[in-house]
Amino acid sequence: MSAVLGVDPSLTVSGVALVEWHPGTDFPDPSWSTWRGRAQKPETESVATSYRRMRIMLREILALVPPRLTLSVVEGPSMGSRHAGLADERAGLRWLLVSQLIARGPVVLVSPTSRQALTGVGKISRGTPDSERKALVTAAVRSMLPDVNVPDHNVADSVALAAAGAVAAGADFITYAPKQLAAHSNVPWPSELAS
Repeated sequence: MSAVLGVDPSLTVSGVALVEWHPGTDFPDPSWSTWRGRAQKPETESVATSYRRMRIMLREILALVPPRLTLSVVEGPSMGSRHAGLADERAGLRWLLVSQLIARGPVVLVSPTSRQALTGVGKISRGTPDSERKALVTAAVRSMLPDVNVPDHNVADSVALAAAGAVAAGADFITYAPKQLAAHSNVPWPSELAS
């Protein structure tokens, strides 16, 4: 069995997608599970409330994750983001998550720009509002994988990441366009996948 996890980590709502498939069996079709992790924003941020929020979100993300994974694909930091609030806390959550996932199998971080390219959306002009950008990505993911439950942009991002990981792990149930293949080849996929 192959299992790939995609995670769009956030301190408030994280998107999570798990795709499992059984190559070489009578049941080769993929099975997708998607969910959202939630952690309530405190009235006042402090070291204690931020850490508690990270721990809650970690538990929510990992709730349905199997003990062994072929690959975990986690959205990395947005280096050029103008939304720098709580960047340190988001990084803390990401690395707490990586510390748990790496015990289950290889992990790769994918930048938001690469994740967007993997959906097939391509470049979106600079002045595009975040809500419009998220809607374009969500629509592209729903079009690419119409049978997968994609309720919002958080889950759309995680599905795009899991799909890319599945392609890297040799899945043949996802067809990428040439631009998506180019973006896929730029991701530093773990060497363990080649063996």
